[in-house]
Amino acid sequence: MNLKCVFIATLAISVAAFGYQKAPKHFGEPFTDAKTVVLGDVISNVEKYSGKAVKVEGKVEGVCQERGCWLVVRDGKNEMRVTFKDYSFFVPKDSAGKRVTLEGLVVKKTISEDHARHYAEESGGKVDPSTIKGPQDVITMVATGVSIQD
Repeated sequence: MNLKCVFIATLAISVAAFGYQKAPKHFGEPFTDAKTVVLGDVISNVEKYSGKAVKVEGKVEGVCQERGCWLVVRDGKNEMRVTFKDYSFFVPKDSAGKRVTLEGLVVKKTISEDHARHYAEESGGKVDPSTIKGPQDVITMVATGVSIQD
C-alpha cells in the first residue's frame, strides 16, 4: 500500500513539473506523410502547391458559426480559409484561438460576390458583408484531416 502511495505522489509531481497537455482532437482522415509547409510559403507560391496534399500549422482565426463547416487559419500575417473534404466532418464552433494542424489540397479559385458575402455572414461579424464587392480571388485548402490543440 505504501509503494502505491509513493507511485501516485511521484506521478502527480511529474505531471505538475512537466505540465499536462491534452492530446489534440482530430477530425477527418488520419494524417499521411504529406510535407509540412509554412502557410506564407503556400500563399506566396500557390502554383507550386496547388492541387498537392500538404500540412500547414497555425492558429484558428475564425470558424463557421452555423455548423463548423469551415475555418480560417492564420500564421502571422497570412491567413487561408479551409473547408472540409465532401463536408464529411466539421470542427467545434469554439475552436477560434486554438493551434491547428491541417492536411489537405491547396486550391486557388475565384468565388462570387454572393459566396464571399455568405462566408462573411457566417464569420460572426469579423467582416461586414456589405463591404465585399465583386468576385474574390482566394487561396483555400480542402482539408482531409484537422488536428486542434486544446
